[in-house]
Parts: sequence; structure tokens; C-alpha cells
Amino acid sequence: MANELERSAEESIAKNRTLVERICMYVPFYRGYKQKELRRDEDRAIREVVAKVLEACKNDLANAARATVGDLDAMRDMERIRSKVDRYCTDVKKAVNGYSGVHATIKILESELDRVISWDAQLIDDVELLKQQTENLLANIDNNLPIKSEMRTIEQTVDSLINTYRERDNIMKNLNEEA
Repeated sequence: MANELERSAEESIAKNRTLVERICMYVPFYRGYKQKELRRDEDRAIREVVAKVLEACKNDLANAARATVGDLDAMRDMERIRSKVDRYCTDVKKAVNGYSGVHATIKILESELDRVISWDAQLIDDVELLKQQTENLLANIDNNLPIKSEMRTIEQTVDSLINTYRERDNIMKNLNEEA
């Protein structure tokens, strides 16, 4: 799915180029600059998809929270999970872009940017797993089934997503320090 999204983003960006941009793709300096800008757009687009899925997960968890009323431990657990998802969503939305502009003091190499885009694409698969888990939680609630084990699974997934994000963030910080 991640590779399909990358191809789809590239095709969409390529179709939306102006005539001048298409002509300038043959000018060596401009072509390299524009390709980096397109990669930056891909990176941002991937993170926007991740953020949208996380917003849907947040809504599912808000709906599921109603089922925890009356069970103080479950309410605390649910609020902790919701808080983690909310913070993670904010982090993804505000993540450092994969490439800085030509005149910026921080430059990121294309190979490093490709690595970051691949990393972000993996995040799509990971948040899709989280979305499936939150939907399963709601299904269990609808069927009057226990939800505590589902909540633990969701929290483990969220913790894993947060750790993966921190690794991406560390990569970006290291790239910025190397530049």
C-alpha cells in the first residue's frame, strides 16, 4: 500500500505541473531543485494521510470512551490512550519537512529524503493497523464484548507508532546537524 501511495502521489504531482515547470525539468539545476521540491511535497502528502487516519482513530476512541463510563480503571486507560493518539497526531502534523529550500541553511540530500519518505510511507501501514484496531474495539462494544484486551493492544500499537516517529525525528535532527 505504501508503494502504491508513493506512485500515486508522484503521478498526481507530475500531472499538475505547469507547462513552464515541464519545460524547466530539462534544465539541469532546476530539474534537481524541482525533484527535491516534489519529494518534499510527497513527504508532506504522506504525513497528511497519516494525520487523517489518526483523526479517524481519535473519533473512534472518543466514541469508545462512552463505553468505559462507570469503570474508573477503563476510563483512565482510555483517556491515556486518547491522549497518546492526540499527541502523536499533533507531532505528525508538525513534523519537519523532508527537504529544505534552496536558500535555507539546512539541506537534506535526496537519498536521505527518499529514506524519510519510505519511513513515512511505512507509517501509513502502521496507522491503518491502528484504525483497524479501533474499529474492532467499537465492534466489541457494539456486541457487548470485553474491551480491556483490545485497549491494551491499541495502546501497544500507539506506543510503537510513537517510537517509530521518534526514530524518524532523530533521523531528521541528525540530517540537520550534518548539513
